[in-house]
Amino acid sequence: MRLVLYCPRANHLKLLGPVASEATRRGHDVLVVAPEGNVKSGDALAHARAELSAVARVTDRWRVADFRPQWALAVGLRTAPTLRRLTRRLGVRWAALDHAGDNLTFLLEGGGCNGWDLRTTLSEDARQFAEGLTHGVLGHDLIPIGYPELDQLAGMTRDGCRAKWSVPPGKAVILFGSAARPIRLGRVRRWWFDLLRHRRIVGRLRAWADRHGALLVVKTRAKHRDPAWLADRCDRVVGDECFYPFTTLELLRAADLYVGFASAMAIEACAVGLPQIHLHGWSPWRVEWPAAWPLKRRFFLEGMWDCEGSRQVACYGGLWGDRLSAALEASERPFDRDGQRVACARWAGPLDGQASHRLLDLLEARC
Repeated sequence: MRLVLYCPRANHLKLLGPVASEATRRGHDVLVVAPEGNVKSGDALAHARAELSAVARVTDRWRVADFRPQWALAVGLRTAPTLRRLTRRLGVRWAALDHAGDNLTFLLEGGGCNGWDLRTTLSEDARQFAEGLTHGVLGHDLIPIGYPELDQLAGMTRDGCRAKWSVPPGKAVILFGSAARPIRLGRVRRWWFDLLRHRRIVGRLRAWADRHGALLVVKTRAKHRDPAWLADRCDRVVGDECFYPFTTLELLRAADLYVGFASAMAIEACAVGLPQIHLHGWSPWRVEWPAAWPLKRRFFLEGMWDCEGSRQVACYGGLWGDRLSAALEASERPFDRDGQRVACARWAGPLDGQASHRLLDLLEARC
């Protein structure tokens, strides 16, 4: 089978990488197309050449006359509508991967799904919930396969990741996910958050790390636009240096505690099995689009952010510092990792490292 993996953004490689490796292992002819120009999450072409050249051919331009695949695969239902329309006229079929559940939220927000021959999502639980919200109108044709990004965990050991990131033996690691400042909050609220809450939160984490002889490592992204003072308050700041293998998963494997502003990074943290603290720097409903809020409330606010080993701290109103300190103390207690994985699987699908296998089985069956 000839397969095109269309990758306009570098962070799509965390899903496409496992698929490329498994497709090549099965003997398929794989071409990764990473067009130049979109640098939102890094240079997609440079990352693809560095991370996937061993398992696939990589190019920035694709002529269907030179390489006519049975399937083209992309991440997200929003991706490349014009390219899909033009290439489907030439007989190319398109399949959509789901990034952290975005396919469901896109449909609930009113997005269309025309121009796709195969649409996937993460879990059957989430698909059924979205279908129920719309009385069967949306979600019925999405096929749950799991989350291919998490297939990478099979090749990552804690000792190997700690050695790669030069963590001294016996040293605990607190991994702090820096804050993306939601546009919906408005400029004044984002400024107020940076000036007061963010700085005080990091100060609390710094003091906790010092008392316990731990490293405070910040995992950031370019879009977060972290304040300049953040690097001075922590031991290391790490960006998205690599997507296959994914830097975030390696740091989570090496860490002993994850603290972050309530986000989808809970998926990776739960899959790894870490104690977690999820901070709300603002009321959750303020930063979610109304159509997607029921999904986020069911599977995050009442799910992964509140499952075994996970705690939520509202960093607004009075006494939030005491709540954060109590959550840090509680993070040292044992917890049921199986219960945490169950909460994760309700959203992300089976955590068996076989999502890429299930996807390729589908493509081969329809080839």
